[in-house]
Amino acid sequence: MEKLKITIQVMAPPYSYQDLDTALNIAEAGLDKGHDVGIFLFTDSVLATLSRVKPIRMDRNIPQRMQAMIAEKGLRVDICGICMDYRGVSREEIIEGATPSGLPELAALMATSDRFINLMA
Repeated sequence: MEKLKITIQVMAPPYSYQDLDTALNIAEAGLDKGHDVGIFLFTDSVLATLSRVKPIRMDRNIPQRMQAMIAEKGLRVDICGICMDYRGVSREEIIEGATPSGLPELAALMATSDRFINLMA
C-alpha cells in the first residue's frame, strides 16, 4: 500500500461537537496504517490544545489524547497562531508537541497532501 500524506483541518470547538473526536479517530487509523497525518486547528478548535483541561469523571480528555498521539504515533498538530491570540491561548498553555502555525503553513499542507479533510461543524 502506498504511504499517503493526510491533513485534517478542524474548525469546531472541542467539546461542543464531535469534530475533534472524528479527526483524532481518522488520524489514529491513518497513523496505524503507516500514513503521515497532520491536524490543523483553526478558529475555536485551538482550544483543544489547552493543557489545563480537566474533563469531569469519564468524559474524554481531548488534549491528553492528542498529546499522546503526538508523542507515541507521530501525529503532527499545527495551531493557527492568530486564532490562539484571539482566544487568549498562550504558547505556555498548549500541549507539548503542538506547534503554533499560520495560513501559509496550512496552504503548504493542503498543496502537498494526498488527502485533505475539512471538518467545520
